[in-house]
Amino acid sequence: MKHLPTISRAKEEIEYLQDYVSLAEVYHANTLKKEIIKLYAYTGSIQKVALQLNEEREARNLPLIDAAFVSYTIQSKPQDPLHKLLRTNYLQKTKHIRKKPAKKGKYSY
Repeated sequence: MKHLPTISRAKEEIEYLQDYVSLAEVYHANTLKKEIIKLYAYTGSIQKVALQLNEEREARNLPLIDAAFVSYTIQSKPQDPLHKLLRTNYLQKTKHIRKKPAKKGKYSY
């Protein structure tokens, strides 16, 4: 069963999500990087963004992009509020993957 937040916490969460949705809806994707940011906001998947962009680029005979470029773009320094939100969320989501393994100590085998 899901834990219910307090009313004040629920109102804060609703306001935060409404701001996020409005940012994504009014976002002008006039460059490739901005298009990646907008598509990632809608899909939440690097693979889906790369696939969708490549379908469009293939139809226009443009060079294809890979998932690593999409990931790099999302991790790059944010230039606007939507990119900042998505980058923060992406870094939090992938923290366990990016975490460096612990160094072996004197007594480890």
